[in-house]
Amino acid sequence: MEEFLHIARHGLETLYHQVSGLGYCVLLTDAKGVTVDFIGDLLFEPSLRKAGLYLGADWSEANAGTCGVGTCIATGEALTVHLTDHFDVTHIPLTCTSSPVFNALGELMAVLDISQLSSSQPKASQHLALQLVKSYAQHIENAAFMRLHRNEWVLKLSPAPQFLEVKPDYLIAIDAMGRVIGHNRRAQLLLQRHSEERVIGRNFEDLFNLKVHELGRFTAGRVYDQSVVTLLHGDSLLFLIATPPPKVSPSGLNGPVNFKIPEPLAALSGGDIALDRQIERVAKLVNTPVSVLLTGETGTGKEYFAPLGNAISARRCRAAFSHFLYGWIYKTATCTRRLRSLYC
Repeated sequence: MEEFLHIARHGLETLYHQVSGLGYCVLLTDAKGVTVDFIGDLLFEPSLRKAGLYLGADWSEANAGTCGVGTCIATGEALTVHLTDHFDVTHIPLTCTSSPVFNALGELMAVLDISQLSSSQPKASQHLALQLVKSYAQHIENAAFMRLHRNEWVLKLSPAPQFLEVKPDYLIAIDAMGRVIGHNRRAQLLLQRHSEERVIGRNFEDLFNLKVHELGRFTAGRVYDQSVVTLLHGDSLLFLIATPPPKVSPSGLNGPVNFKIPEPLAALSGGDIALDRQIERVAKLVNTPVSVLLTGETGTGKEYFAPLGNAISARRCRAAFSHFLYGWIYKTATCTRRLRSLYC
């Protein structure tokens, strides 16, 4: 969880600054309920440790009974466990508000929790705390999603356009073939509203009234009112911004390598991102002693890389002729020796 913890840390620190004045501490657990990050007031460390609020504490229901983290893991929902809601008598003074954090495959990744050592207020007083924790859990989830899929097509959707670029409600990642390879939790719930079928692996065109090749019309900078899409099974309007993968430039360890892609290779691409990457990889091998092997299932278009032969024909043809000539001389000499031993 190292990379995830690095991403989540900023969210924990920001959240703690907002709630520390009210006596809360902030903790993050893994999917099993073990505390992997914790921020609290060191002045209250003995009391926090006695209450189980410390790094490494196990808050699973199997170990702690009904509690904020454990019950959140069991239900998959954000919730507050207040005072006597707790099972363990040592936790009864606590009020704990927890929210799940899911990964891009829809699996539980972590639980974000804020806990207060004591509270004289009723459970309803934690409503604002619940909304705050849910919001930061979504921020952490979205940040981890964007980090993971930074080299893929990312679709940002919201029912309103005003905060679409900076705070989208729904995030979806698709590959070059138009298949869903990732989503945030809200997008998962949205797309599974009319079907229990798993979203990962489904085609984009099976979910939205839009063709994959039309996504170029929805890139940043377009007029918002022209960026509306609808679900294939539903009439809700959603505003969409599509972010394409970054253009990959051939580079080496010592900085950019300036070379021109041979014209026969450049002519192969019609703007497809995945194909551009393959062409750039092949271009690096032009005029090098590295052999090239094209693989792929029948129908994937291997024959369209035939111009590769023209791009490297000088080097490859010389090598091929040398091997042929050497082989012919060797076989002729061997045959001559055998004939002599047989007849002489």
